[in-house]
Amino acid sequence: MAAAIYSTTAQEGIDVNTVFILDPTGTPEIPGPPFPVGELAWGTDGSEFVFCTASITIGAGSVVLVNQTPGSWSVALIGGSTLTASGNVTGALVGVVGGSQGSLFVPAPSGTQRGTYFWVQRAGNAQNVKTLASTTKNAQLHSTATLGGVLSSSGGGTNTTYVVNGIVISLATGSAAGPNTAILNYPVVGTTS
Repeated sequence: MAAAIYSTTAQEGIDVNTVFILDPTGTPEIPGPPFPVGELAWGTDGSEFVFCTASITIGAGSVVLVNQTPGSWSVALIGGSTLTASGNVTGALVGVVGGSQGSLFVPAPSGTQRGTYFWVQRAGNAQNVKTLASTTKNAQLHSTATLGGVLSSSGGGTNTTYVVNGIVISLATGSAAGPNTAILNYPVVGTTS
């Protein structure tokens, strides 16, 4: 595995491995997340992260689609049922949830919790990106029609998957178990495939 990625931003408190869970009942002394959503952080190995939020469980290495509502920075797993639920998302921002070693897991909020907040990688060498086993190095990537958060080097058929531009895996072939290293260059959704 490649060396761990860490933040080099000269700002206190940035830890790309931390998931902040807002809970006004359990931690009333903390009224909000430590950073505003949309905040950027830069790190080693050409990495760039953006502070996002979610209300779902996100597995390590999952590829996420950033909500297009200005100021929201809420994410959902790319692919799966997202295509039909989201409509046209051409140009929407894409990122990877993984932290410094590709192992960051984001739990869904429960009970009195009002959201989870975490860093999503948008640039640089990523430690782990979920892919199908058939995914090939440097190939054009697509979301998958049945698995949320997973990419493949083959499209799923007309209007069933997204083309994802700005991300390639850097292994000979991907694997379902991972880790699958990748290069991120500010990925966005292309057209449906």
